Amino acid sequence: MTSAAAIGARCRGWLRTRENALFAALVVLHLVPVWSATYFPSQDGPAHINNANVLREYDHPDRTVFREYYVLNTNPEPNWAGHIILAALMYIVPMLVAEKLLLSGYVVLLAISARYAAGAVRPEGRWVAILAFPFTYNFLLHMGFYNFCYSLPMYFLVLGLWVRHGDTLGLRETVLLGVAAVGLYFAHVLSLVTAYLAIGGLAASVTGVELVKLAAGREPDVQAMWRCAARRTLITVAALLPPLLLTANFLSQKGTARSARLAAKLQWDRLYMVESLISYSGREELLARAVFWLFVVVTAYCLIRKVAVRHWTRWDALFLVAAGYVLVYFRAPDGMSGGGFISHRLILFPFLALILWFAAQSYCRLSRYTIQGAATVLAIAMLVVHTTSYARLNDYLDEYLSGADLIEPNTTLLPLCFTHRGHDDGEFLSKRIGLFLHASGHIAARRRVVELDNYEGNTTYFPVLFRYELNAFHHMGTLEAQPPKVDIASYVAKTGGRVDYVLVWNMREDQRDLPDTKSIQRELDHGYHLIHTSEPRGMMQLYRRNDLSTSDGELGDG
Repeated sequence: MTSAAAIGARCRGWLRTRENALFAALVVLHLVPVWSATYFPSQDGPAHINNANVLREYDHPDRTVFREYYVLNTNPEPNWAGHIILAALMYIVPMLVAEKLLLSGYVVLLAISARYAAGAVRPEGRWVAILAFPFTYNFLLHMGFYNFCYSLPMYFLVLGLWVRHGDTLGLRETVLLGVAAVGLYFAHVLSLVTAYLAIGGLAASVTGVELVKLAAGREPDVQAMWRCAARRTLITVAALLPPLLLTANFLSQKGTARSARLAAKLQWDRLYMVESLISYSGREELLARAVFWLFVVVTAYCLIRKVAVRHWTRWDALFLVAAGYVLVYFRAPDGMSGGGFISHRLILFPFLALILWFAAQSYCRLSRYTIQGAATVLAIAMLVVHTTSYARLNDYLDEYLSGADLIEPNTTLLPLCFTHRGHDDGEFLSKRIGLFLHASGHIAARRRVVELDNYEGNTTYFPVLFRYELNAFHHMGTLEAQPPKVDIASYVAKTGGRVDYVLVWNMREDQRDLPDTKSIQRELDHGYHLIHTSEPRGMMQLYRRNDLSTSDGELGDG
């Protein structure tokens, strides 16, 4: 039998198991939303596409505008994984396909890594990984936090590696764990910290129990006690030390300034509603609440069963890890070291830890099928809701991007978004995601122009940074207010920079008479001319600088 035939036979054999077939079917179904729409409607995703393209083409001889406005960040920052992957994929496939492949990788890896970690806890419990599917298309993904989302499968991988090999960490396993931890650092430092907290708690719990058992013997084996403690702690520390040093370096550069903690009631409401699963519509609220209660019911079932049979295992410490995550969630600030949305990120981890704790438990057939059925129904319902939302929002994104081909390469673009979440027929198009705020990243990447509202360039931890002297965030005004507050003429006079094109999106009637809106309109009437108004709603207007000559840019696609 050829190798291909052997692999096919093994796959068919694996799929004959009902639970394996269900898992595989759900993985495939969860790829549908990504590939069903032209544009993935996230807030920051277009900015990632744009900056990955800048990384790829920064040294291209024809991209002089990139080198004029941007510098590349050479520090080892924990926000690079998604950009590097995207830039590499763009050498092979078109930009939008590259993003879809990136997102597909996340979808598949989250499912597989959750199954791997659950199987590491207890091979018979890997089926509980089905409970991870409802968390796939979460608020953080729709915000476009691709690096953080990739940290979730890396979190499962690091934790699963330690659970599987923590007792027998040889050279190979130590190196593998260390490499995975470094990968987790470059995905997101918060997930690295949560993984370390889990490993530390599990190691202390498991080692403590074993030391108590050894000490309880008539003649305690001191050497065995030392070997037990050393293998699980010292070798683990050695494996996890490099990313810890990288984190210390990151904090020393960025500082530890933090925002105040959120009000306890607000945090409880967010946790109870599982707000990190709510993005576009009210229908998601009902499904998120159902996910919360599913976890409550399964947790109660497992606790009642454990009390009844009085059987405890070493991995029951995972329940304490989940409880510890809840405590951290309530005590942590919502922003630190320049990063934000900490509470939204931390909401996910108690549920992820509970999935692994569920894997350590035993279930009767009825309860097992009930949990699988409930998780499957919720996951598919979320897919339907998200796929429907993507189709509806893509219609508006098409209108936003309708004038892109009129913009000449090697120029600059100032997008002015008056309504981040979109507004039509008296209603906002999105409940929480400002998908139009950075949608101009698609134009910047496609047309090879500098987007002056490139928020990543205004930070210190992304790969592409603005030169300070040309940074519109510092010299033009408040670009991302609603309505924006900008002074184009002042920016040009102070910096010597230029604003070649201005894109106005979704200026509402109630905003037209505001002073900031009138100021912008006066500048557009004086120095620009309208070259495009979108159809059918007229929500986008594109303006071109009056004195822009073809020598300022380059005609064609470059």
